[in-house]
Amino acid sequence: MKKLITATMTAAFLTVSMAPAMAADDGKPNRSAGQVVDDATVNTKVKAALADNELTKARNINVDTRNGVVTLNGKVDSRAEVEQATAVARSIEGVSSVNNKLTTK
Repeated sequence: MKKLITATMTAAFLTVSMAPAMAADDGKPNRSAGQVVDDATVNTKVKAALADNELTKARNINVDTRNGVVTLNGKVDSRAEVEQATAVARSIEGVSSVNNKLTTK
């Protein structure tokens, strides 16, 4: 039991301590582990909201979040869908701005 607890705590420590290093691999400034988690949470909420929206349904929308800035990429059916995706993303708590790069088919 003691070995299991030690192994679990070691894995947790390594995960948290390595998060900033892994975030820096893309050549952008380091982010704290908390910011990485916050961005992942915002990203998940935006994706879920887009999937739940009758117009967007997240069919072909890729979502990326960095420091609270959400970037939407992909091809959608209409200009209305582009605008709705922006509105949906902006409605999510933690989103500081939306960079909409969606195009219409």
